[in-house]
Amino acid sequence: MKKIAFLFFVAVLTMAFNASAQQPFSLKMTVPLEPGIVCINIDQMLKYYVDVLGLKLVADAKTPPELSRKFGATPYGYRIVRLQTPYGERLKLVQPNQNLPKQNPVPEWVYERQGITYLTFVIANMNETVKRLKEHGVKLISPEPIEVRPGVFALYTLDPEGNYVEFVEYPDVPSYRPDLFKWRQFF
Repeated sequence: MKKIAFLFFVAVLTMAFNASAQQPFSLKMTVPLEPGIVCINIDQMLKYYVDVLGLKLVADAKTPPELSRKFGATPYGYRIVRLQTPYGERLKLVQPNQNLPKQNPVPEWVYERQGITYLTFVIANMNETVKRLKEHGVKLISPEPIEVRPGVFALYTLDPEGNYVEFVEYPDVPSYRPDLFKWRQFF
């Protein structure tokens, strides 16, 4: 009887272990997320993202019409520029060769725009960043960063084509994103 109870106990533990070991589908990403922005004037956008924000230009390529048509992007071909943040994410700026997109209306409030509405840069130097943005005439949504939670400061701005860009400074980034710091022994 003890042997049967033990085998039953082992079977229940095995089923519980197997059930907890099964996970739902997860993307097997190989690099960080790379958002893309379709541009009206890619050169003006490059000045903002490279010259003002300091992202690094890593690639500038053209895709011919026959490939962009197959891909479903545009029948006219396009130029794509890849920019990299100091942390390793990449931002893609794309401009079709013809039939440029129409400017999206810029709503008064950030959350009045449906869809992908803004990019967020988590930074460590809010005051320095705000000073640089002001020096370059970047449109700030509020005159200064706002303390949205104790010690957390945020600021929305607009890039040259009216896309919202958010800057956030956390007092303790490892508490905000422990997943990024779990492998570090010392901070």
